[in-house]
Amino acid sequence: MFKTFSEFSKTNFKKIGVIFLNKTAFIGFIIILTITLMGILAPLIACDPYEADISERLQPPSLKHLFGTDELGRDIFARIAHGAKTTLLLALTISLLSMIIGSIIGAISGYYGGKIDDLLGRIIDTFLAIPEFVLNIALVGVLSAAYSDSILNIVVAIVLTNWVTYARVTRGIVMSIKEREFILCTKALGAGDSWILFKHIIPNAISPIIVLATLNMGSVVMTVASLGFLGLGIQPPTPEWGQMLNSGKNYITTAPWIMFFPGFFIAISILGFNMLGEGLRDVLEKRNIKY
Repeated sequence: MFKTFSEFSKTNFKKIGVIFLNKTAFIGFIIILTITLMGILAPLIACDPYEADISERLQPPSLKHLFGTDELGRDIFARIAHGAKTTLLLALTISLLSMIIGSIIGAISGYYGGKIDDLLGRIIDTFLAIPEFVLNIALVGVLSAAYSDSILNIVVAIVLTNWVTYARVTRGIVMSIKEREFILCTKALGAGDSWILFKHIIPNAISPIIVLATLNMGSVVMTVASLGFLGLGIQPPTPEWGQMLNSGKNYITTAPWIMFFPGFFIAISILGFNMLGEGLRDVLEKRNIKY
């Protein structure tokens, strides 16, 4: 059990460092790193994703257009590469906000208990009772009527439903840790609640939360792409993988590459995050701690 944040850092960051010895985590890391680099280097390795050339519409993959062209003659590789940056930034932003909000609410609920836990527990149960994706669609629809910024609408809509998972997991971990002997001793010595939470409890709860966040990013990528496919996500002409799937569905028999490549990168991104999360869990759970 870690009693200070410095002790947590020395132990867990060393374990994260040996992630490269875990085959599953390493493969997942390489997948995500490759897609991330593709997004970062998109301006250098790809042409303008907005440039349309009707004379080259629906061209199959070739040396000139590695992934072919779409119905407007735009280069699909360029749109995939630029869409990688959009999708991964959205997934990272949504996961971080959800983790921060959910972890704080879960920690407060688990630590204080009583009426606070009952109130927050009912709120969490209410969100869990509604299918998450259905609620995402409803929230995006409501927000779109009030705000024209599609990216902001997506972030707000998904965070409002995604924080619940972190809250539930954090609550359970905190309820277990707060009864440990070293926490009771710290209380007896007169330490305040804030000190106990941030100095002792959170360092012990953060490992499974990191694993959950990594696994959750794959789910967020799928949600963003699904909203884009339904026309509720990022609006054209901004390149986004789900939106590209939607635009290619009418050409699935004549130009299947329009849907294949966005679908492939959605699937491989989710696979990468899942493998990285599974590997992180294997690495971090080798600590001598039981929740």
